[in-house]
Amino acid sequence: MGVVLFGLLAASVTGQSAQGHSSVSPTASPGTQTDVDTTVYVWRVYLRNDADLLTLTSGDWDVLESRGADYLLIMGDDATAAALRAQGFRVEVDEVIPAVSLRSPLTYYGGYHTVAEHEQHLSNVVSAHPDLAQRLDYGDSWRKQRGLANGHDLYAICITRLRPGDCTPGTHNDKARYVLVTGVHARELVPPELAWRWIDELVNGYATDPDITALLEYTEMWVVPLVNPDGRHIVEQGGSSPYYQRKNANNLLGSCSNPPTSSNHYGIDLNRNADFHWYGSGASTAPCSPVYKGTAPNSEPETVAFEALMSSLFVDQWDPALTSAAPLTTTGIMLNIHSTGNMAMIPWDWTSQDPPNNAELRSIVFRMSYFNGYTTGSSGQILYISSGTLDDWAYGTLGIPNIVFEVGSVFMPSYSLVDSTYYPLNRGALRYAAKIARQPYILSYGPSTLTPSLTLTTTYAGTAVTLTAWLDDQPYGTVGTGRPAIQAISAAEYYVDTPPWARGTPIAMQPVDGTFNSSREQATALVDTVLCPGRHTLFIRGRDTSGSWGPTTATWLFVTPAPSRVLSGTVVDRIDNTPLGASVFITGSVPGTETVSLATTDPATGIYSLTLSGELTYTMTALAPDYIAQTRLLTCDIWTNSVDFALLPATFHYGAALPFVTFTHDITSTADLTATPWPSAAP
Repeated sequence: MGVVLFGLLAASVTGQSAQGHSSVSPTASPGTQTDVDTTVYVWRVYLRNDADLLTLTSGDWDVLESRGADYLLIMGDDATAAALRAQGFRVEVDEVIPAVSLRSPLTYYGGYHTVAEHEQHLSNVVSAHPDLAQRLDYGDSWRKQRGLANGHDLYAICITRLRPGDCTPGTHNDKARYVLVTGVHARELVPPELAWRWIDELVNGYATDPDITALLEYTEMWVVPLVNPDGRHIVEQGGSSPYYQRKNANNLLGSCSNPPTSSNHYGIDLNRNADFHWYGSGASTAPCSPVYKGTAPNSEPETVAFEALMSSLFVDQWDPALTSAAPLTTTGIMLNIHSTGNMAMIPWDWTSQDPPNNAELRSIVFRMSYFNGYTTGSSGQILYISSGTLDDWAYGTLGIPNIVFEVGSVFMPSYSLVDSTYYPLNRGALRYAAKIARQPYILSYGPSTLTPSLTLTTTYAGTAVTLTAWLDDQPYGTVGTGRPAIQAISAAEYYVDTPPWARGTPIAMQPVDGTFNSSREQATALVDTVLCPGRHTLFIRGRDTSGSWGPTTATWLFVTPAPSRVLSGTVVDRIDNTPLGASVFITGSVPGTETVSLATTDPATGIYSLTLSGELTYTMTALAPDYIAQTRLLTCDIWTNSVDFALLPATFHYGAALPFVTFTHDITSTADLTATPWPSAAP
């Protein structure tokens, strides 16, 4: 079906208000344009039939990515409303976009960061966290490509625990990749601010947050904060009344308004310029239209560079004919954030038909909309048709799931709402996408693991602790079309230090109520802490009755050395097994370090006894006159309580004195000690 049916749209978003507040009236009377009123409004334009929908999305109007049950939202001034009313549309004010004073000279519209600040932020993050972050210049903007003033490099940042070869486009390793994209449309102020906060949460969470730390150990987090920096620079020139530039800065075509207005300005809409179903519904041939498609697919350097970056990060995992679904084993995910509309959407944009991976994509997006409560479905079904989008390109070309958020209900909200509302509302969804990036089509089917806890987060080695966690298949968004069915939990397990995809060892957890038979279950296990001292990561996951394992959630267990214990044993002659008078001492984990315990044997029996004060990795050395010293290295040892030594006489080799030799041998149990091979006597 090539167009969206009006009835389907109305049914899919029934009851949704784009603002969540009542309409207000402009100062000028309806349909009246004054000479002095330059106020910009978001207008509700009510639909009567399918023909109205096609008229409004033809490219002649500045239609926002938001809507109500029976109306679209169009930005413009009083003249815009008058023109719409002249065509017979019922028009009401939905929002008045006010001017806002600056928070500081380096910001605009009450605190929003400039392009220069975003660029500096990336540099600062890389400088402060060289072990976690790398910045990539992946291309040039339209203005920079032509050597014009206020042109920009196109930047992405990659965040992970860096190893050699990580964050290198064109290469692929054992780490999953997750790409967050914002700033495609310049005048959408909130999305790049969310990217800023996501970057900070990642680098600040490493080594302080177990889930983020685990994610950065095994995932490359890519962020493109400003796909369209030239356009954003134009927006910020408006200061307390930002310009409504949506497109890039290409000013070679048309005779457009400058400064830009909401419905008339230079440039190409980068989200209508992608090389996938270019020039279809929802794109315009008029150069001054907000949705102008450009002269050809990929006519703009920003689009070309973005597609090249994505193609270098992800292997093409799909049949180019698009006749079958992308493989369930597809790895990688992309989240593209726009505003406004409070919507979470999957492909397709170019048609209202379901995509080949419809079930998997809806499982992913409904899992994510659980956190923000957004209306959920495909763009072509709950918003409107649009062609040549970067979102359809990513899914249709590479096979990776692409999710689009339209955040918020106010087009240019107060800056304070970024921290008070928009980021807290969406951070759970950002994390969830990262958790499933390894195999999103499979992992989203499984249950979520929530609130893992330990009876003791810090314990002595060998002292068991109890792990509990909730496994929940219910976390799906509740508003939208195609919500997946909820399954009962059937199993739960945890891994110590090595997760399932790295071939860790699963350890079963048991249902607290005795049976796994509901969609939300609490599971428990007794964790064996016979572990080396330090921090250990527990990865917990659940499975539902469909057989699908969900993503893991991580928590930390800290193991400290056990209390003091007594070690004893004997020192004897290796040849005839006679007791020796010897010294036995313990040092730290590195041979030659300070002695921590010392004892001498009873010459008559060869028996010694000494106290070990909590160390788990240490060396033991036995010395006796005229004998070769023997040294043992015990690594991560908490159970050994008896160590015997058999020393070789220094003068045994052909009756001549042997040089002083130290043998070092790693052991993990007393069984290893008795089996240790030693040099045989010379012939």
